Amino acid sequence: MKSGTLEETQKVAATAPLRALILEHSAHDVELLLLYLKRMGFNVTHRVAESKKQFRAALLEKDFDVVLSDYVLPGWTGLDAARELRGMGKDTPLLLVTGTLGEEAAVECIKQGVTDYILKDNLQRLPNALMRALAEKALRDQNTKSQDALRVSEARNRDLVENSVYGIFRVSAGGDFLDANPALLRIIGCGSATELKSLNLRRDIFRFPEQHSQCMQQCRVHGRIHGVEAEWRRRDGGFVSVRLNVRQLSISGPPGALEIIAEDVTELRAMERQLRQAQKFEAIGQLAGGIAHDFNNVVGAILGWAELGFDQNRGNAPVAERFSRIREQGERAAALTRELLTFARWQVLQPQMVDLNTVANGLVNFLDKVIGKDIEFKLLGASLDAVKADPTQLEQVLMNLCLNARDAMPHGGRLVVETEMVELDEAYCRFYPYVTPGRYAVVSVSDTGTGMDTATRERIFEPFFTTKERGKGTGMGLATVYGIVKQHGGFVQVYSEPGHGSLFRVHLPAMEGAVAEGTVEKTRAPALADIRGTETILLAEDHESIREMTRQVLVSLGYRVLSAANGEEALRLCEQETPALAILDVIMPKMGGVVTAARLTARFPDIQLIFTSGYSSEEDRTAASGAKTRYLQKPYSPTAMGRLIRECLDHAGRAEESNDAKRAARN
Repeated sequence: MKSGTLEETQKVAATAPLRALILEHSAHDVELLLLYLKRMGFNVTHRVAESKKQFRAALLEKDFDVVLSDYVLPGWTGLDAARELRGMGKDTPLLLVTGTLGEEAAVECIKQGVTDYILKDNLQRLPNALMRALAEKALRDQNTKSQDALRVSEARNRDLVENSVYGIFRVSAGGDFLDANPALLRIIGCGSATELKSLNLRRDIFRFPEQHSQCMQQCRVHGRIHGVEAEWRRRDGGFVSVRLNVRQLSISGPPGALEIIAEDVTELRAMERQLRQAQKFEAIGQLAGGIAHDFNNVVGAILGWAELGFDQNRGNAPVAERFSRIREQGERAAALTRELLTFARWQVLQPQMVDLNTVANGLVNFLDKVIGKDIEFKLLGASLDAVKADPTQLEQVLMNLCLNARDAMPHGGRLVVETEMVELDEAYCRFYPYVTPGRYAVVSVSDTGTGMDTATRERIFEPFFTTKERGKGTGMGLATVYGIVKQHGGFVQVYSEPGHGSLFRVHLPAMEGAVAEGTVEKTRAPALADIRGTETILLAEDHESIREMTRQVLVSLGYRVLSAANGEEALRLCEQETPALAILDVIMPKMGGVVTAARLTARFPDIQLIFTSGYSSEEDRTAASGAKTRYLQKPYSPTAMGRLIRECLDHAGRAEESNDAKRAARN
């Protein structure tokens, strides 16, 4: 700092108070020193200390801008004060104001940290020496702040790189790793930086060399690239999808070196694929369900008229045979519509607590017969929690998967059905947006067959998609599996590669602590002669052909029939006559089956209800459930309808007899 005039020094000194600690045993010298400073324009606040103890106490109590010390003090010196000041970690300037000081002592004082010295007979040097000392202190403080800020900035940048979720690294022009942050090690699966530096970006990391070549070419042309995606190899043999930002290093690093930031987008891409797949199947399901609904009415009418024609022509063998053939083809069409409805998740379930092991064991004998002697079959069961499911539908799932596996092994192989419990956590479910965390009962079906490539795996659950020869299979087997499992709140995973077989894993939500119900024994269906009756039946069906066919069937069985095209007409027909049972289509114009049923039961509490539908929403199926209701899925055969009607009426009759007996006992 250049020395200025006395006026300039006074002007600068007057801008702020000066906090001074004075080490002096002479009160006269203290007064003279303060008087001189004030005359020079300094606004001084001061404190006086004589002993080392007083000096130390003052420094501990407050901070000072400057220490003005005599060299010779009682029992110690100004040089001792300088050492004490530095020992306490203080950077406060210390100026010696003394009567005499030899050259050798002056040099030693400067070495020990004394800022300057002024002789008492030359106090005119004091202002400039003091200002210079304060300016140097300010400069040191500024440097310290800058260095602290630099350290903080470096620490912040280091923390940003070291703790970033993005892989940040530099490579040479030849692809050798120069340095990298921990995130890159995690993405690639390296255990250490040493292991990473033994790898080459092009040779060991990029799964497809052409992706590396394209990135490098673009970077050479443009100097940097943004958002380029590629697939990398992990050290454990897996693959990750990454999004890359690359730039050429123009200053730091060797010639041609690159800085690359890699974002792991594997999870994001997996979720996008799962979402697209779910949306595709949802759209296909809506289409399939709509087609099946309209087709159901047509097939139902064909089945009904064919069965009526067959019954009325039993004595005429050629005609009966033709009606039988029509019925067989109608049943095949009905089976196809049921599979479409299953895929669309519009089937009506009859859930109960089920043990998957019981379902699998029940199919063993059947599978042994149909899979062939050249296929080795194994069933491996583990202890499972129960699942809430329709056991018949689960049998369909297992049977379809096993038959599909059989067809994939035309020259024999091994088929394994295995059950287990799994716990899926949040980390797993992030990759599968349709999966919720929790416990799942799993049944797996694996084979050693031909396997599938990626394109086939992505389509196997689509209706009518098949890899079999034309005329072999409908392509609905796996679509049915998909629909049943989804309707039960579960999901299916598929693992397969060409030449390495396939593995299907069906996950169903487990009901922890629930007890599986026993298998319901199937009773012999009543003969046609046992399904006749004389009761009055209300029929509400908007499809004219089905309504007329059903009416004729009911009349042929001896029932009196009130036939209506919608709910409003059905209610009007009941004003003059009380029906024992109502057959109501769930979806009808003007008034649907559910609302009609509510008004009927309000008027006739004992009426029995049968709902029919080609498809209906979950809300409709829930509303149509009840103690006095049954559900008949379209298309249905006249015989199946007649048996269900008889079952409902007979059950109601037995319940009434029981109530009469109880009333009689009370009386």
